Amino acid sequence: MAAGSKRLVLRGLFPATITPFKEDLGVDYDALRRHLRESAEPEGVSGIVVNAGLGEILQLTPEEKREIIAVARQVVRPGQLVIAGIEGRGAAQAIQDGRLAKEAGAAAFLVLPPFDVRSYRRLSRHVDSVYQFYAELDRALDHPMIIFQYPDASGCAYSVEALVSAASLPNVVAVKAACGTVTRYVQLWEALHETVSVLVAVDSPPLLGMLLHGTHGALIGISVIGTQGWAQLIQAALRNDAQTAARIHREFCIPIMEGVFENQEPSGPTSEVASVKEALVQLGQIPSSRVRPPAVDVTAEHKAHVAKALLASGLIKEKEVANVFAGAGRQ
Repeated sequence: MAAGSKRLVLRGLFPATITPFKEDLGVDYDALRRHLRESAEPEGVSGIVVNAGLGEILQLTPEEKREIIAVARQVVRPGQLVIAGIEGRGAAQAIQDGRLAKEAGAAAFLVLPPFDVRSYRRLSRHVDSVYQFYAELDRALDHPMIIFQYPDASGCAYSVEALVSAASLPNVVAVKAACGTVTRYVQLWEALHETVSVLVAVDSPPLLGMLLHGTHGALIGISVIGTQGWAQLIQAALRNDAQTAARIHREFCIPIMEGVFENQEPSGPTSEVASVKEALVQLGQIPSSRVRPPAVDVTAEHKAHVAKALLASGLIKEKEVANVFAGAGRQ
């Protein structure tokens, strides 16, 4: 089945958004509305993703998931998609989550791997197990799905053969390729790009090599930080403008990747979600970087590190980070 024959073809940038919390750790819907609007606004953004990993899906109640999708639908522009993460340790749980998201109006699902638990991880490379999981979702939900491919280091990355098999299902329309290396991405692209949309999904320096090899777009959480810059990067890659893409990647993306995501090689327990939220706090988009336990909040040192990244990328000015640095020094 060719990608163009799928019921949904994905192109462009899809920022994976966060869920802001108030002091009591309830969802801050006012801040959420602004965050989603600013993530959807730039030219080149084809849709937004809610209730996924960066949105702290494991910490959200069914009622919160439903309301977050409703808010997202209210803020997107005509033609933009609202994609919702769904998860479960098996097909039955994922189907239940999917029904909620479909009823709430999500245009497609981002399906988190059901094999992300020690006793199941080896099954992620077993073609029949992967195919049967997605076949059950395909039959029960009859709704577009994006497969979330984890990096090999996670221990639950799908094999290329398993992805090819699942991609043959009518409702599997894309793969979020969060593979950690350009080599693995090239293998996925060559095997899948004529069947489904392949969306780059790394928050680290290999991003450029993946984009320039070939892509239909990107689904990345880091792109909620200065979304316009990431949209310009993806558009440059899609028109094969390697020089512009390399410049944006070097001057804008690299500082944020290192300063916020530590190039996806974290040195401590602080949540990458908290770091992303801290960047949004410093950009004036949300009031708090709180995350729900057991995730760990940012330290004063992290705040200063994030500020330096935003300064280096050109998103904030020197005078705007003085108070952040001063606060880090007092704690």
